[in-house]
Amino acid sequence: MTTRTQVANASLVRTVEDLRRADAQFTRRLLAMRAPNDTDRAAMRFIVEAPSDYPATPGDLAAHLGVSTAAITSLIRRLQDRGQIVVAPHPDDARSKILRPSLRDINSPVDELSRRIESVAEEFTDDQAAHVARFLRRLTEEIDSLPE
Repeated sequence: MTTRTQVANASLVRTVEDLRRADAQFTRRLLAMRAPNDTDRAAMRFIVEAPSDYPATPGDLAAHLGVSTAAITSLIRRLQDRGQIVVAPHPDDARSKILRPSLRDINSPVDELSRRIESVAEEFTDDQAAHVARFLRRLTEEIDSLPE
């Protein structure tokens, strides 16, 4: 005999599989369009969220993302070419640069996907959002713990 909980859990598993498929398709479309990838979006979040009195530097960004300085140089160039960031001399260290979001992006979410995620999140009550967040955190923990 199948319980309501078993049916609900099976539905949740199917829905996560649907999400994984949609994410994979979205990633393929982004690659085809040369649109921002996950690293670009994470970099923009870091740059946007940096305090105004301590803006992000390329070294900070490399450490945050766990990538090499060569990779950061390429990433910064992509973000600049798209007009998402401004690179300026560091006011206290002539050898360094600071990274700031462009005026276009300073008050907007990182990208269209972020805007849509925020819109969907607004559909949930605080209690519902807490349950969804808990599920997603646990799922993330499980994914992170998988062997490479």
